[in-house]
Amino acid sequence: MNATRINIPAKGAICIHINNELANQIEVDISGAEGYIIGRSDNKSSYIPDIDLTAFEALEKGVSRRHAAFVRYQGQLHLLDLSSVNGTFLNGERLASEVPYPLSSGDKLLLGNLNLFITYIER
Repeated sequence: MNATRINIPAKGAICIHINNELANQIEVDISGAEGYIIGRSDNKSSYIPDIDLTAFEALEKGVSRRHAAFVRYQGQLHLLDLSSVNGTFLNGERLASEVPYPLSSGDKLLLGNLNLFITYIER
């Protein structure tokens, strides 16, 4: 990862832009919980992740039910791949499973084949 990045603190909020479209976004307050599971729901399971990407063709794009997680770690927001089948990528690099990677505003994520773009909202 690039050393000049400014990591997102574990407070405030993030905006997740889906498929690089401003109309498709989810805002998440990251101050309240230790972590958020990112994935998809489906009619074969009663599981619903904290951040449900089903409405954005997540199943068709290879997003697992429990694909990845945003976690508070060492005072910053990190991304953790949860041993997903199709992988989690941060700025083009595939992440090792179960290892926390610090996030910065402007990071590009790929969950399976679903593109996400993260921006930080200070509060």
